[in-house]
Amino acid sequence: MSSVSGSSNEQSGSRYSKPRGPYTARGQSCSNCRRRKIKCDGKRPVCSQCMRSLGSSAEHMVCEYAAANRSEIHALEANIRVLQNRIRELEVVQEADDAGVKLHQPYAELLTPTHPSDNEPYAEALSGQQTVDETMYQPLLEIFLRYARELGFFLHIPRFRDSLLLPRGNLGRPSEGLLRTIFLVGFHLSGLNEAQQQEQALLSRALVDAASILSSSHRDRVVQAIQAEVLLAGYFFCTGRILEGKYHLHAALSITIAAKLHKLRSQNADPGFPELASSAIFGDISQLDFPLDQIAEGERINAFWTTFTMSNCWAVAADSPQNFIVESFGPTVDTPWPLDMVAYEQGLLPFNLLGRETVTRFLERRSSFTIGENSSIAMYAKSSILLVRAAGLSAIHRTDMWQQRAEVFAVEFAALDDLLSSFDSSLIPLSQIDSSSEDFSFAFATHLTTKVAIITLHSKLRENSAGSSEKALSAAEACADSIAGSISSESPTLANPLLSALWMSVGQVLIEEIRRDGAERRFRESIGIPRREDALSAKLQKVLTVMRYTPAHSPLNDYMFSQIQEMYRGTDQASR
Repeated sequence: MSSVSGSSNEQSGSRYSKPRGPYTARGQSCSNCRRRKIKCDGKRPVCSQCMRSLGSSAEHMVCEYAAANRSEIHALEANIRVLQNRIRELEVVQEADDAGVKLHQPYAELLTPTHPSDNEPYAEALSGQQTVDETMYQPLLEIFLRYARELGFFLHIPRFRDSLLLPRGNLGRPSEGLLRTIFLVGFHLSGLNEAQQQEQALLSRALVDAASILSSSHRDRVVQAIQAEVLLAGYFFCTGRILEGKYHLHAALSITIAAKLHKLRSQNADPGFPELASSAIFGDISQLDFPLDQIAEGERINAFWTTFTMSNCWAVAADSPQNFIVESFGPTVDTPWPLDMVAYEQGLLPFNLLGRETVTRFLERRSSFTIGENSSIAMYAKSSILLVRAAGLSAIHRTDMWQQRAEVFAVEFAALDDLLSSFDSSLIPLSQIDSSSEDFSFAFATHLTTKVAIITLHSKLRENSAGSSEKALSAAEACADSIAGSISSESPTLANPLLSALWMSVGQVLIEEIRRDGAERRFRESIGIPRREDALSAKLQKVLTVMRYTPAHSPLNDYMFSQIQEMYRGTDQASR
């Protein structure tokens, strides 16, 4: 039995076994064959096993061998480079096929709705008659660009216009998410209140596409993602949806930090956030390509300062924690002060200009004059820093503070009060700025933000300090006289939604002073002090008048306007 069995096994083995080929020794197979646990013949650049399994695509691959002393990641990178080169070759062929000049409508495909099965759960909002007629795209763009700068649009507008003429799919064309966001804001500013369904459809598409900008292959995806988030934040603030506005503004700030835009042209070698710098999570977007020219670099610088300024202002207006922005994040900012876009066009950004502790040096009054120091966008950024610093300092004030802490507070309070007074006096009067110029909206917001910073700093001390009460009231009266007085029914409409919250602070101070004057009426009359109620009421009416014109089509402004009116009516009834 045993001999028969042995003979049978030999015959079976000789019948089904394959002759051993010229395979490599153990441990010398390519990584793919080792992973599949099959024999490898070691041919280069691709072994026979991989050639058979991958077919025609194998000619673009390279097998990894342990003898080459390269990691698997390096081999994958090599394969990626080969595939990228192949993609470029195919793109060149495609461009050659499409070399003929073709006329096209640059706005025709921007907001084409997808099939209802796509992008759920937004399909219902995007289907049927709820979409926007494509003939409206260019008018909506023009409406948006009319208010672009004060809404936080930091891109170079002429270059942006030119990029819109590029065919769809071109890497120089603005991303779909940014375009849809722009048309959303333009539609809202158009005042078509009867078309709420169309605006909701635009909003749904903008949210979907803006969220995918960073994951796209667009060459400027970082800057355009920040721009889209900034505009979405402004849209939600304008419509009174504060929580959603804060969400998108925080998203924009997070991208700027991850991309290290706060470290542009930094003198410091060490990043502000070492834990982020060493993390692979942010490695993809933190390594930005070298800017093409000064305009491209200026867009990055202004992207940071626009986001930083909005974050400062809305941290106070929306009652968010203010200490993170200036106290924690501010000291890490090395990016130099921004220039106006015209200066970048003229090549005025010095090639050797470096920044270091930009925010800290400003607050400590250690900054030496550099180009861009007094640009309109830089002055607005400085006013926002002062506002958030004043709010943070006011928040920690207590009447029962320990003596040592009270002494430290007094020193910090006096230093900031002096800095605010100095900065306020350095501002160019609004009467000297043409209200139709591009700089007027920035100057207007800068003046108003600075005055509200003074009011905020002295707000908690007004009851116990005659000096603080007088400074807060003087700042509020100046807002009514010089700032509100610069706006008339013939002036261009301002669209910055922050203005509503700032005017609310001014109105509260005036109303509180009217209420106090009414309560002290008999005492003032007995000692011959003239009443100020009528004069203060006239100033409050100036504030209410300017709020009727600004900002454009803002439910938030309408709400703030009604709140001030209600408070004033309550004061008027109490004084009777």
